[in-house]
Amino acid sequence: MVFKWALVAFGVTAAALFALGKVLALLNPPRPGRPRAPIVRRVERSLAWTLWVPLVIAAALLALALR
Repeated sequence: MVFKWALVAFGVTAAALFALGKVLALLNPPRPGRPRAPIVRRVERSLAWTLWVPLVIAAALLALALR
């Protein structure tokens, strides 16, 4: 039961970070030839961790369950 709520929390966090990244990118678009703003890079990096960590854990649990 705790695992289910942890995945729900990761999902909600990922959705919030995704929305925040889109809003920041819309409000502060990168200029041609210049990198993205640091806050946009941080939000995108956080989103990547929030998506990949639960995905890897879920895949490992699935592999254990199928074994």
